[in-house]
Amino acid sequence: MNDNIKEYLDRGEIAYIGKADSVTTAGGINRIKLLWKINSDPRITSCKILWNDKQDSVSFPIDRGEVDKNGYLSYILEDMPEGTFIFNLYHVGVDNSLSMGSEIEGTVYGDIYKSNLNPRKIRLVETLADKVNLYWEEGGNSSNVLFTYINRTGEKKTINIPASETVTVIDDYVLGGEYSYKTIFLPEENALDQFELDSPVDKFPTYYVGDGSLDDIFPEYLKLDRGTWKIDDFSSEEPTGANGRAAQIIDNDPSTFWHSEWQATTAQLPHSITIDMNTVKGVKCVTIAKRQGNTDLKTAHIEISTDNRSWEIAGKVEFEKTADPNAKTIVLGEIKKARYMKLVITESHRSPSASISEVYVLGTE
Repeated sequence: MNDNIKEYLDRGEIAYIGKADSVTTAGGINRIKLLWKINSDPRITSCKILWNDKQDSVSFPIDRGEVDKNGYLSYILEDMPEGTFIFNLYHVGVDNSLSMGSEIEGTVYGDIYKSNLNPRKIRLVETLADKVNLYWEEGGNSSNVLFTYINRTGEKKTINIPASETVTVIDDYVLGGEYSYKTIFLPEENALDQFELDSPVDKFPTYYVGDGSLDDIFPEYLKLDRGTWKIDDFSSEEPTGANGRAAQIIDNDPSTFWHSEWQATTAQLPHSITIDMNTVKGVKCVTIAKRQGNTDLKTAHIEISTDNRSWEIAGKVEFEKTADPNAKTIVLGEIKKARYMKLVITESHRSPSASISEVYVLGTE
């Protein structure tokens, strides 16, 4: 009955070299780190790692001086192709005897992984009296954003924005100043390397007096021709006198203006005016100019739509109770498609009265 095992019994006991314990991997960009716990077996002199169905391997001596205080040792495989691999790790004794193997799966990342990543986007930039709010789209599988700008003291400042943050408040930005950011991706929790995607340089909103020209700040966009635009709807207007009608916010004459109906009992906040731009445009910036020399307007926002049914808030501006600045600009994080634009006035410094001289759009036809 012992015939099947007699051969092995005759060999006697086998004392295996101490096995690698608690093996983990940390994937990186065309490289991977293996981390394992090494015991105190004095016979261990080197290590051997095999992968790719054991067709590829590397051997290296073990320096116990490199073992950390918790008994862990690590080794990085460089110049690895992208993919997921099964690694077999062995300790080797002075007589070239092998320990029992430890098997672990690990992933190496590269261009294929990077090609499927998308940078986080700013949905809109909202300028208020003393700060700017950046509204972010969902963070997806990114870990954070590194946002860089020059603050009011001339210092180059970088802030770390976690993926969970949907609104970033910046109270020391420079009007019209440039900003840039990197979206950071960690392919796994303890990744050896991170991926960075740069977003194009953009500019913070600034204030404009007069016709709201943005040519110098955004030369790549056009100031859209309003010749075919019309007023589609409004909640209130003053029909008497030379000024007051809604159509005067697109008449290209900053000296004329729309005004809510002077009879306060019939013209309560909020006020709204809907503009039909005749065809779908690409909207990047919207400038709202107050009635010249007037301080009534406090808070207004812009909504955009392609069909006059589904609306999206593009941004908000807030004016101090002063005549200047006469105009403020909403800058969208990325260009948005829209045919209809709704101006909504929600607050006034002399409620419920409000007035607007012009609304301009910078974008693409």
